[in-house]
Parts: sequence; structure tokens; C-alpha cells
Amino acid sequence: MLHVAWREFTSTVFTKAFLLGILLPPAIGGLMLILLPILMNQASPKVRGHIAVIDHTGKVGPKVADAFSAERYAKRTADKAAKELENLPAPQAVKDMANANAGAIAAAAAANAPTLTVRVLPADADPEAVKDEIRKTGDKAKDAGDSDPCLALAVVPASALTPDADGKYGVYDLFVAPKLDVEVQKDMEAEFGRAIIDSRLEMSGLDVKKVRAMTDRVRIEAKSVTSTGEKRVNEVAKILIPGAFMFLLWIATFACGQQLLTSTIEEKSSRVMEVLLSAVSPMQLLTGKIVGQMSVGLLMLVMYGGLGIAALIYKNMGDMVVLLNLLYFALYFFIAFFTIASLMAAIGSAVSDIREAQNLLGPIMIVLIIPMMLWLPLLRNPNSTFAQIVSFIPPVSPFVMVLRISGSEPVPFWQIPATLVLGALSVLVCLWAAAKVFRIGVLMYGKPPNFRTLLRWVRMA
Repeated sequence: MLHVAWREFTSTVFTKAFLLGILLPPAIGGLMLILLPILMNQASPKVRGHIAVIDHTGKVGPKVADAFSAERYAKRTADKAAKELENLPAPQAVKDMANANAGAIAAAAAANAPTLTVRVLPADADPEAVKDEIRKTGDKAKDAGDSDPCLALAVVPASALTPDADGKYGVYDLFVAPKLDVEVQKDMEAEFGRAIIDSRLEMSGLDVKKVRAMTDRVRIEAKSVTSTGEKRVNEVAKILIPGAFMFLLWIATFACGQQLLTSTIEEKSSRVMEVLLSAVSPMQLLTGKIVGQMSVGLLMLVMYGGLGIAALIYKNMGDMVVLLNLLYFALYFFIAFFTIASLMAAIGSAVSDIREAQNLLGPIMIVLIIPMMLWLPLLRNPNSTFAQIVSFIPPVSPFVMVLRISGSEPVPFWQIPATLVLGALSVLVCLWAAAKVFRIGVLMYGKPPNFRTLLRWVRMA
């Protein structure tokens, strides 16, 4: 049995396809983490042009023109660069180095800022004529050279500052060039909105600065209190980490289970199975193949899981992974793999090609995709009645439990040993049934069986 397991392991792992498949994803991911910030921070073609404003209020246009003055725009760009520097996803040493050069970074950002001017047109100006200018802009929205193309048109109606009988204000229209930079467009929308709000406040006799200060969104950084000190709460990681554990379990289980199915079909179709059965029993062959592919799955788990935990430690978020949960994760992996591998091996032994296997795999895949579809609802309420019921339904139980124990809400402790015991029993049943199907189907050829035939084989063998 161990000889069979070792042969199954080496024939899978020591191949160029497997090595490339297991090494390339983390290598590409790490390379992207390094290159993406560099590529995103590279200077894009400088945006140059003007914004046309048809202002029926007489108040919004001057405020927008002031907002897009060279000084104000440079300051806004520098402030944005400083904020991005503060939220830089890097170790503290790198942040300190960046902060030491914050002035130079902000100056460089300001120097590359778009050059925009505002032209306030008469209230009776024809919007369609301005739109024709925008249509002619085309690619000049990115590289205007020495020209001054029209990049946008804003039409601000009088109703934007004067409410109707129901107290509702009108909205302005903004028309932009098709090639306009998204960040520039967002900045336009923000500044026009600010100018309109400020004008409304002034018309109401209120102090704009005081109202802005009072209504400014309160920014707070939540911190979790741990045994090692206070740490910043990462809401995204709270959602992604449990899902990452479940996806890792799912990928390792099904990748190796699919390999087991394929190798079984190939050995049966090429009659190699008959040679193997002359030296080992069907049960030894089945168990050896499952153990061999399980070792491949463990290798994938250790490699990808280790890289993930190392990344969390690097980001100073290692406390989000509990060591005891890693033990539970390993136990649920054994349960999930032996259950799925038994089904895969049984199906592989009963058919002669992969197309016949797809018909039998369909219903199984539909059932096992449930945890993937219900990832967010289960994570949001891991102790709901539905979540607890699904936790006791093989073969989805291991995937659901990995998701639940990785979440922020503690799972009732009795459910963990209960689901482990239930999982162990389901493994024994699946292995017993798979051995019976394997014993009959591995040497049978011809018409592929259906589920009813497989159940009859289980009763007969």
C-alpha cells in the first residue's frame, strides 16, 4: 500500500506541469505585489485642457474656477499623495523612509498634476456647441501638448441653488470627454458638488467653514486589543481570511481528487490496472492511491497556507490566525479529502473515460459547491440555525466548519468534536462503499453504470 502511495505521490509531484502549477501562482502574486504599486505610481500622460461651465446661478462658476486654480489643485494633489503614503501597505521601516521624503513625494505628485482651467461661459451659451468641442477632443484628453482642448462641460441650473415648493434642489449636468482620466473626472464631480453646497449655505446665511467643520465625517481607526498590544482592525481581512481557509481546503481537496479520478481512469483504460491487481489487492490499491494523493494535497496546503500565514505575520496580522484552528483545519482536511477521494476513486473505477465520469460527478459537484455559494451568509451569521444544520451534513460539513471556526464569532465547542466524529464515520462509510465499487468496477468495461447500478454493486460486493 505504501509503495502504491509513494508511486502515486511521485508521479504527480515530480512533473513539470505540477511544479509549474504550484510554484507559478505565488511567484506571479508576489511579483504583482511588488510591481503593481510601482506601475500605479508611474507618471501617466499629463492631462491638460479646460472645463466649460454654463452657470445659471452666477455663484457656482467662480468657486469652481478657484478650486481648479494652480495653487489649490497642487495642494489637493499633494494632500492626496500624503494620504496614500499614510495608508501605504508596507512595513513600518518602509513607511518611515517614505515619510522622511514626504515633501519630495508630494512635490513630485503636484508637479505631475493635471493642468486644468475653468471657463465660465454666459448663461445663454449653447451647450450643443460646447459638446461639439468635447467630441473633437478625442485622445487629446490624455496628451494635449500645447493646445487647450475642452475636456468637460458643466451646466448648472438655477434650481441647483433654489429649491422648489417641496424643498428639493435641482441637479447639474456634467459632460466629459470619452478619454478623460477617471481620477480627474472624480475630482471634477467632487469640486462641483462642494461649490454647489457652499453656495447653498451662503444663500441660507450660514458660515460655510463652520458648517463644514461641524458636518465633517468623523474619522476613527478601530483597534483590537490583543495580548501583544493594540492593533489596527482590518475589516477586509476578517472577511477574506475565513474564506481563504475554505477555498484553500476546497482547492487542495478537489485538485488532488480530480487527479485521483483521472489516474484511475487512465490506468483502467490502458489495462495497467490489471497488472497492478496481480501484485496487490483492490483495497490496498485503492487505499494507496488515496494516501498518495492526500500527500499531494498536504503539500499544497503546507505551501500555500504557509505563504499566507507568513504574509499575515509580515503585515503584523499574525494574531488573526489561531494555532488551535490550524489543528482543526488539518483534521477537517483529512475528513474532506478521504470523503471526496473515495467518491472520485469509485467513479473513476466504474467508467472508462472522463466524459462518462462527468455524468456521475455532476450531482456531487452541485452539492459540494454549496459552501462556496453560501460563504458570505455563513460568515455573517456563523451560529445561525441554518449554519449549524449544514455543519452536520456530510460531505459539506468540513468546508462549513472551517469557515465557521475561522470567523470572529466563536463556535459552540461541542460542535467541533461532534462534527469531527461525524466526519470520521462518514469517511469510514465512504471508504467501505468505494472499496466495494472499486472491487467490481475496476475490471468491468462496456456501458458506464448509473447511480442505481453503483448502489447495487455496494450491496452485492
